[in-house]
Amino acid sequence: MSSNHEITDDAPWEAAPEMASNDWELAAAAIELALLGRAGGSLPPLPSELAKRIRRDAPAHLPRISVIQPKPDVQRRGRGTAARSRLAMAGWWMAACLAGVLLWQWSAAPRIAAPPLGGGAPPTLAERREKLLANDPEPVTVAWKKAGDDPTINSGKDDAKTAGDLGDVVWSQATQKGFMRFRGLEANDPTVSQYQLWIFDAQRDEAYPVDGGVFDMPVQGAGDIVVQIDPRLTVSRATAFAVTVEKPGGVVVSSRKRLPLLAAVPSR
Repeated sequence: MSSNHEITDDAPWEAAPEMASNDWELAAAAIELALLGRAGGSLPPLPSELAKRIRRDAPAHLPRISVIQPKPDVQRRGRGTAARSRLAMAGWWMAACLAGVLLWQWSAAPRIAAPPLGGGAPPTLAERREKLLANDPEPVTVAWKKAGDDPTINSGKDDAKTAGDLGDVVWSQATQKGFMRFRGLEANDPTVSQYQLWIFDAQRDEAYPVDGGVFDMPVQGAGDIVVQIDPRLTVSRATAFAVTVEKPGGVVVSSRKRLPLLAAVPSR
């Protein structure tokens, strides 16, 4: 014999005759609207006077949850009735919680600062290079020189270079950060070869300079190409910077067979 309030998965409110069948949808819609408003939607803010009335009058409309000891004849109805009772109480609790969250959203809205719009584009590598120069009281700045007759240098001039013709290196000993500028360095195919920077350290054997990172060179336009230095180890005192041409991914120890650029730090 089936009950008029049989529990089904599709209609949980059927076990709670005190609730209308659309109470669940209304509660879900209310919380959805509240969250949408907090996320920066286009909904206008709730008038303050109306918000005050809702906060004042809402408790009178929320159900009071109480536990009633069932009579012996009710206990004999079996587990179905107990399950429906628990589900009805859970439904009321959920509705009350959703209403509370909605009231909190409305009352807290003036206290929640909207996230800043935009924020601007992140600084370019050239801008970060200029910032490093401005903030470091003693930056290391040295110009690139041709280390040999290498085809990756497309300067179109003789080997005698003035400072800055091929770019330069900026290095901050304090922050262990730096940038390289290049002019006339040939674009590479990363599947064939890549450029690798080496930092010679006064506290290390010259045979094992610090790996400064692998990088690629795009086709150059009218401006300089700026590349960030990525040292794998701490550099005590940089004495020179060298760029080699290596296999894709770089090497641990370079043979230096192809060393197009070198920048020596003047001794103090």
